[in-house]
Amino acid sequence: MSETWNTKFGSRRVKQALPTIEEALFAAECLNDDFDQQVEIAASLLGVGVEEVRAVAKRSVKPVERRLSLPIAKSPRAAVAPRAVVVEYRTPKRLVGMR
Repeated sequence: MSETWNTKFGSRRVKQALPTIEEALFAAECLNDDFDQQVEIAASLLGVGVEEVRAVAKRSVKPVERRLSLPIAKSPRAAVAPRAVVVEYRTPKRLVGMR
């Protein structure tokens, strides 16, 4: 599936590929948090059956690893007050040309 058109620089072709089920699932994750709703959204985007999308979605689900423990402090002060990092960006000064 490609489309051709003429420009002043010559003919140009653009290949148009249909999105994959994984891409549709990724887009659906941004729209809804519920797994079943994500599957339905992805199926409607592609125009395929819900069961086909659900099978691919279940294969691609990765377990989420969460840590609830705090890192071990090397000093007593670090355990009480962890340091905060602040990043500031300063724009460079621009000299205005003098006449």
